[in-house]
Amino acid sequence: MKKLFGLLVAAASLMVILSGCGAPTLSVQSHHLNPDGLAAVVKGKSNQKNVQYVIKNGSHSEAQNNEAPIGLGGTDTISGAYAITVPTKAVKQTMRLSAGGKHQTVTIAKANVLSDYSTLQNKYNQALTGTALSKKDQKLAAGMKKQAADLKKTSEALKTNKATSMSAMQAKAKQAQQIKTDAEKLKREQIQLAGAMKQAQASVKDVLLPKNAKSGVNNLVKTKDFTIRTNVDNQKVVGIAMMVPTKGLKNKSQMKSFVMSFSILANSVGANAKQVLKDFQKITKDKNKSSTTTPKIHSNGLTFSLGYSTTTLYIFITK
Repeated sequence: MKKLFGLLVAAASLMVILSGCGAPTLSVQSHHLNPDGLAAVVKGKSNQKNVQYVIKNGSHSEAQNNEAPIGLGGTDTISGAYAITVPTKAVKQTMRLSAGGKHQTVTIAKANVLSDYSTLQNKYNQALTGTALSKKDQKLAAGMKKQAADLKKTSEALKTNKATSMSAMQAKAKQAQQIKTDAEKLKREQIQLAGAMKQAQASVKDVLLPKNAKSGVNNLVKTKDFTIRTNVDNQKVVGIAMMVPTKGLKNKSQMKSFVMSFSILANSVGANAKQVLKDFQKITKDKNKSSTTTPKIHSNGLTFSLGYSTTTLYIFITK
């Protein structure tokens, strides 16, 4: 009887141990994350096969309302761990994770806006198209831009001119006629340049930014020389990544294509592209080849973060 009782106690103890091992677990590496590049990566551990999540705008208290989630899904655990990549937004996000009845909450800080997408698209495409013009047409376009600015300034000054004397009124009329003549000349030059601009646009059409961009992280330009990827939230650009094949950095033609597009992209969001490229060259020369990350470059409030894989150079632009 004692032997039987001992076996029962041992069996009961084993059941307790086994039930403890089977209890659902769910943890997160951090409850508060800042944007990193185009996204934030939520990491944690669970003994469950799958972790489900719901994402809402706002802080934890604000996300308790009945507002529809902005994201939901699930991911499988691998060896008891999981990682979920969440594109950052121009607002704070709250993620609620669930597994086996256990819950965790993670807050993802908002990302600062780099630019309206339409502004970025317009600046980048205009500048890139300009590089495809002949030297003569580039000079003409630059002159036209200055003429247009001067005409606007002169016209505004003329409107505020309250001339009353005869001589002053005659001078004002003469000036108005000159403005009209200059405006007509500018219009003729614009028509002359329109054909060249159309040809230039056609020659760079594969590397122009599309008129509209979907929300979230998407590739907008993809060529053999480089890829431009953006994170857009309601037509607000909150992050840009440019990816370049590392082997292309040794090819003169591919390097030229990358440098041109990167410079225009950087300038389009307000950076000093010339200085950024100088810093970039210094970093790549000093870089420890065994490292996968490099120091960050700063320009006019923008941050350029560099990373390497075995095949690709990544440049992230954030604010």
